Amino acid sequence: MSAVRAQQAGSETEFRVLIAGGGVAALEAVLALREHHRGELAVELVCPEAEFILRPLAVTQPFGGDLPPRLDLGEFCDEHDVTLRRDRIAEVWGDQQRALLDSGEDVFYDALLLALGATPYSALPGADLFGGTVDAPRFGELLEELTRGSAKRLAFAVPAEVRWSLPLYEIALLTAHHLREAGTTGVELAFVTHETEPLGVFGAAGSGRVAELLAEMEIELFTDSPPERFDGEQLLLHGGGRIQTSHVVALPGLRVPSVTGLPQGRRGFIGTDPEMRVEGLSRVWAAGDASWFPIKQGGLAAQQADVAAASIASAAGLEVEVPVFRPILRGALLTGGEPEFIRAEVGGKGSADFASTPLWWPPRKVAGARLAPYLDRMLTGAPGDPLSAFEDLEGPTADRRTEAEREHREALELSLTSADHDAREGHLEQALRWLDVAERLNVRLPSEYAERRQSWRNQLAENS
Repeated sequence: MSAVRAQQAGSETEFRVLIAGGGVAALEAVLALREHHRGELAVELVCPEAEFILRPLAVTQPFGGDLPPRLDLGEFCDEHDVTLRRDRIAEVWGDQQRALLDSGEDVFYDALLLALGATPYSALPGADLFGGTVDAPRFGELLEELTRGSAKRLAFAVPAEVRWSLPLYEIALLTAHHLREAGTTGVELAFVTHETEPLGVFGAAGSGRVAELLAEMEIELFTDSPPERFDGEQLLLHGGGRIQTSHVVALPGLRVPSVTGLPQGRRGFIGTDPEMRVEGLSRVWAAGDASWFPIKQGGLAAQQADVAAASIASAAGLEVEVPVFRPILRGALLTGGEPEFIRAEVGGKGSADFASTPLWWPPRKVAGARLAPYLDRMLTGAPGDPLSAFEDLEGPTADRRTEAEREHREALELSLTSADHDAREGHLEQALRWLDVAERLNVRLPSEYAERRQSWRNQLAENS
C-alpha cells in the first residue's frame, strides 16, 4: 500500500501516530518508524521535557565525568519530520482514539505508543538514593567524606523490587577505584542485594565475572539479602539480619503515575502482549520503563520500541514483518578501569558473553539498534548515516581474550596519547576528536581526560 489513510471526521488524513514520552523508547520508535515509512505516517511526539538525557552515564559525574550527553528534542523532531508538542498525556479515550493532554487539548490518533517512562521513589527507608543526575551532588559529598576518612563504612543496597541493578554495581566499583587511586585506606565497602547472584540477570557466567570484580576491589558481597531499612547505624535485612554501616546508598524503585483510561497494574505498570499492544485497548502500544517487563533498562526499552513500531506500521497497512519481543541484555559495566561488556539472552539457557572489548558496535551505553548509531554520530560528529546498522560483535575466545584486551588497551592509549600531542601542538579540535575515539572505545574517559576535554573546549570557546 503506497499511501496509508485513516478516516477522521469524514475526511481522509495520514495515518497518525502519537508517541507519548521523550526517553529511549520514544526516540527509538521515531527512528524505527522513519527508517522506512517517512512519507507514509504522520508522527507526533508529546513530551513535557525539552531534552533527552543519556541518564546511564550519570554514574560517572561524582568521579569527574562530564554531565550526561543531552539531545535537543526540538531539533531531533525537526530532523525526522515529527511534530513536537510540549505536553503530557492525562487521559486515554480508547473507544474514541483520542488522548486528553494536561493542557486541556485532546488529540486524535490512529496509533498511540505509550513510552511514558517511570518515576523513581525511595524503596529503602533511610538510605540515600542514586537514580541519576539529580542525586550526583549528594553522592559527590559522600565520596569526599570517604576520601578524607571522615566516613568509614558504606553499603550499596539493591531493594527487592529493583531488577536492573547494574548502575549500583558501577557506583560501587567506581567508588572503590576512586578511593584506591586517592590512597585512602580503612574504608569498608559492602554490596547488599536481594539477588541470589551478583547481577544475576546475566546468568552464571556474567555473575561470576562481577563477583570477581567486587572481590578484586575488596567490596564485601551479601547476596540473597533483601534490605528493608537503614536506621542510621545498621542496614536491616529481611529475616532479621543486620549490617553495621554509617551510610547506605540504594537504587530507587520505579512506578508509573496513574493515567485515566489505561489498564494499569501494580505500581502503575502497563501490560502488553508480545507485540507490545496494550492489553484491553485497541490501537494502543507501550514500550520502555512504563511497560510490564520487570527489567528496566535502556537497551530493552529500545528493543520493545522496535517491536511496537513494526506492529504500528503493520496496523497502518504497511508490509512489514513484526518481530516478537525476545529480550537480549547488553550491559557496559563501568569499573574505573576498563569497562566490562556483558551480553546475554534474558531467561535463555546459553551462557553470557563478557569481555573488556566491545561486544556490540557502536559500544554505547544504550544499545538501541537505531538510537545507538544515531547518538554515536551526534555525539562524536562522525560522518555517515545516523541509521547505520547496529551490530553485535563476536566475543573473544578464551585463548584470544588476553590478546584482544591488549589490542584494545593499546588503541585506547594511542587515542589518549594522540590527543595530548595534538593539544600541545595547538590543534585542539583534533585533540577533542581523539578523545571522542577514546570515549567510544572505553565508554567513559578517565577523569583526568574528562577535565582536559573541558579545558580544551573552554580554550576553543575563548579563541573563537
